[in-house]
Amino acid sequence: ILACIHYFLPLPFFPILDAMSIAVPWLMLANLLYLLFTFPMKTRVFWWPFSALVISLLSFGSVYGFSLNRAEESEDSFTLISYNTRGFNARGYYEPRNAGDHIVAFLEDKDPDIICIQEFNRTYLPPFKRFAYRLVTPATSGKSPQAIFSKFPIINSDLILFPNSGNSAIFADILRGGDTLRIYNIHLQSYQIPSRSFLFANKGRSFFNRLNKVALKHREQAAIVRDHIKASPYPVILAGDLNATPFSRPYRALSKGMSDSFRRRGNGWGATYYLNQMLPYWIVVVLVSEGIEVLDHSNFDIRYSDHLPIQVTLKPLEE
Repeated sequence: ILACIHYFLPLPFFPILDAMSIAVPWLMLANLLYLLFTFPMKTRVFWWPFSALVISLLSFGSVYGFSLNRAEESEDSFTLISYNTRGFNARGYYEPRNAGDHIVAFLEDKDPDIICIQEFNRTYLPPFKRFAYRLVTPATSGKSPQAIFSKFPIINSDLILFPNSGNSAIFADILRGGDTLRIYNIHLQSYQIPSRSFLFANKGRSFFNRLNKVALKHREQAAIVRDHIKASPYPVILAGDLNATPFSRPYRALSKGMSDSFRRRGNGWGATYYLNQMLPYWIVVVLVSEGIEVLDHSNFDIRYSDHLPIQVTLKPLEE
C-alpha cells in the first residue's frame, strides 16, 4: 500500500522509497499467497492482503500481459528493436565469450527498420553498415555509448546530457515517407553494484546510500527527458533502459500521455532483465505518443547480455 501511495504522491525526503517499486511484483505475489492462506480462517486479517491487492491493481494494473489479438501489419508499419547489449560482451561477462557475435546475428536475422542500442560498443560499427543512417553517442562526451540505426533518413539529432552521470539520452528525427518521428534512446542511471558483498558492506549502509543516490538521479533524469519530449514538434517514440520498473516514479513521469507497447500488445511477464539470471524484471520499455499505433510487441529470451531485447511493430496514424 505504501508503494502505491508513493507512486502517486512521492515523499520528497525519502527517495529511497522509489526503490520499493523493484519489489512490487513480489509484494503482490506475497499478498496473494497470504490472501489464500487467511481466506479459510474467516478472520479480519484477510482484509489486509485483499486491500493491498485491490489498491495495487488499481494503481499499477496487471503485472502480466494478456494480448490475444495481433494487429495486421501494413505498408505503413515498421519495426523497432531496443536492446541493452552491455558492450556486446566485450569484457567476457557471459558465456559464450563470443556473445557479441550472437547479438549481431540476432539483429541481422530480425532485420528491423530501426535499432536502439544501450551500452553500445563502437568496435561493432561495421556489422551495421547496412543501415544508411546512424547516430552514436560522441566518444568525446564521456558518456556510456548509445546508438540509433535507421533505414530512414535522420534529419536532426542531438545528445541529451544528464549531469553528474555516465548515462545520457540521444534523439533522432526520422523522416519516413511524409511523416517525421522523433526517436529517443535513453539509458537512466545504473545501480552499478560491483558484487554481492557490496550489499552487506558497512552493515548495509553503503547499499542503502547507493539506492538513495540512484533514486534521486532517476527522478532528475526522467524530468530532463520529459521536458524535452514536451517540446517535441513530432510524434515521439521513446525506447530504452530505465533501470526502473513500470511501478516507479521515473516510469510514471515518462509514460504520461504515452502508450506502453507491452501493455498494448505484450504477453507474459514482460521480462527484459534477469537478476542473477533468475529473477525477472521489466525495465526496458518502448513508449509511443498519440499518433502512433502499436501493432505488435515481442520479448526475446536470449541470454547474450544481462538484458533481453524487445521488438515492436508500429504504425503512424493518419491525421
